Amino acid sequence: MAGVKGRSGTNKGKDKPYAEALRMELAAAGDNRKELRAIARAHIDAAKAGDLQAINALADRLDGKPAQEQTVTIERRVTELSDSEIAARIAELRGAGASDGDAEAPIDPSQLN
Repeated sequence: MAGVKGRSGTNKGKDKPYAEALRMELAAAGDNRKELRAIARAHIDAAKAGDLQAINALADRLDGKPAQEQTVTIERRVTELSDSEIAARIAELRGAGASDGDAEAPIDPSQLN
């Protein structure tokens, strides 16, 4: 599905009924945060008891999630290069491997494609 102009692609809480219900309950609690603190205490107790999910959730909330390593490889096929780009690349490769006695004729781009 194509993106919609002017939209970042994130829902920002829309179409997430559970998240919205949590926000509503927290707003209804007003300044009285006893229930929220009770939930936080239960979360901490679960982590102390060795619950791996609770431990990871606490670490993610306090330290942030670890950065994901991303590797991107871009390859360009010779057919996507212009004749002058191909000639320049060949000359570059010849220069990197050439010794003083090697003298090859320059590349004529018009003869490449």
